[in-house]
Amino acid sequence: MARILIAVDGSPASLRALEFGASLAAKLGVGAVLLYVMQQVVLPMGGGGPGTLSELQDSLQTEGTRLLASLADEVRSHGVEVETELGMGTPALVIHDRSEAPDIQMVVMGSRGHGAMARLLLGSVATQVVHASGKPVVVVR
Repeated sequence: MARILIAVDGSPASLRALEFGASLAAKLGVGAVLLYVMQQVVLPMGGGGPGTLSELQDSLQTEGTRLLASLADEVRSHGVEVETELGMGTPALVIHDRSEAPDIQMVVMGSRGHGAMARLLLGSVATQVVHASGKPVVVVR
């Protein structure tokens, strides 16, 4: 089954991307995959022991799972079949890797709206995915 990959992070731009992606999936009669990517947590030296790191990671995973569950309901309200996935790693790489699966026909994601200088210095997840992906990528502002 063909599906649209919708990358979400809870930001206003990703929520607009969710709405666009869900609406597009409904019009095309395809499913959707919601992907939330957690970056791996690294604490500075002296920043707490393994218990602290584990608790922080668990908290982030719980937050991501809750976000995905609530956003999946929004996609279902459009009559679209949806699957949720919680990834871990560098967001651009995880999104790109998932987008390369044969079932994914397109990627929809939000733009963070950084100014030109921040984009030049830092790049953006959306820019990285656009340049790396072999699939169409729609960036929603």
